[in-house]
Amino acid sequence: MEMEKYLMTPAERPWSAPAATVYAASSSTSASSGKTYRLGRIFGRDGRTLILPADHGTMLGRVSGLEDPIELVRTFLPLACDGFLLGPGVIQRTAPWFAARDAPARLLAIDSYWRGEDIGTSVLSISMARAAQLGVDGVKILMPWDVSPTERAARSQFVGLVITAAEEHGLPVMVEPIVLSSPRGEDVVAIEGDGCRMAAELGADIIKVAYPGDPELFSKWCDELGVPVVILGGPAGGNTQDLAELVTEAMDAGAKGITIGRRLWQRPIEEATKLLGELLSIVHRTEENR
Repeated sequence: MEMEKYLMTPAERPWSAPAATVYAASSSTSASSGKTYRLGRIFGRDGRTLILPADHGTMLGRVSGLEDPIELVRTFLPLACDGFLLGPGVIQRTAPWFAARDAPARLLAIDSYWRGEDIGTSVLSISMARAAQLGVDGVKILMPWDVSPTERAARSQFVGLVITAAEEHGLPVMVEPIVLSSPRGEDVVAIEGDGCRMAAELGADIIKVAYPGDPELFSKWCDELGVPVVILGGPAGGNTQDLAELVTEAMDAGAKGITIGRRLWQRPIEEATKLLGELLSIVHRTEENR
């Protein structure tokens, strides 16, 4: 047989590395190869992903439905999803459950943000070296953007330093630009759009953001940012049909995946199981199934 029949054809990916060079060891460092490998764990061969976040305790404490995050992972692990987003303690204690070839990816929420009266503070929960030792496939950091110019400068520096440290270990970084003020005002979309632009400029590998509700605008974001954009779910609310329609609209507009937590696991398990399957089919649907 001809040698060409044995050559691997790299799958198309939503990130910037040309497919022809993804597997070219001669032009890759160990760190970039590690990042390529881990991005392939997070995203399927269709370039899409469904991630189940259960990291809320790192900032919000004892959240309803997440009183026992270990049990939540145990409950949802047998179901179909592409990855989990977890805090460091849960990552460590559940590691044996993920020690299998077909296990979902694991992303680590590596920071916490604490807002004071005048300025907030971002802190790393663990070091990047420790994250690498835990064997995670990527790390996620929060980037509050409804803050003063002084704090924006501090947040930008923090995000940049995290990305630099992660690069040394071949770890992809998911950055979450977000407006934390409540209620969310009319300028939320513009603020989070600017935050996405800054996250991309700083070197984010994945951007996690709330869907702005405007498919044309969101499509422009996805085209302009140059990295995969995944949408967050936000607080529980609405019915399953509304959520499915939102995810469908976002995916059609260019999203590369979803990170849905509270709007999933704060429902009864039977309802959550059915909804998870429906969302997975939307995220990974083919042209024939549209």
